[in-house]
Amino acid sequence: MANSWYSYLGQGKDPLVPASYRRITVDPLCLNGIDVCSIYLLGETATTPSAAFTPNILTYITNSLSTLTPQPNGGAVKHFVYLKGS
Repeated sequence: MANSWYSYLGQGKDPLVPASYRRITVDPLCLNGIDVCSIYLLGETATTPSAAFTPNILTYITNSLSTLTPQPNGGAVKHFVYLKGS
């Protein structure tokens, strides 16, 4: 099953709701900042994420907004949430 990056639509959209994202076909250039930029979802290829976010993704999003760092954070791990400047 394929994995995809999704860009956050921002401006009044809830970052914890799948409908606030659209699939992108390029790797995001953002990484750090104060707003969600993109999220990486396993097993997703739809234009909008097709299912509710997993507890892990929800935790990564809330942690990234709280710490202003990509998540998960630490070591040589794959980041699933990227941030950008406002």
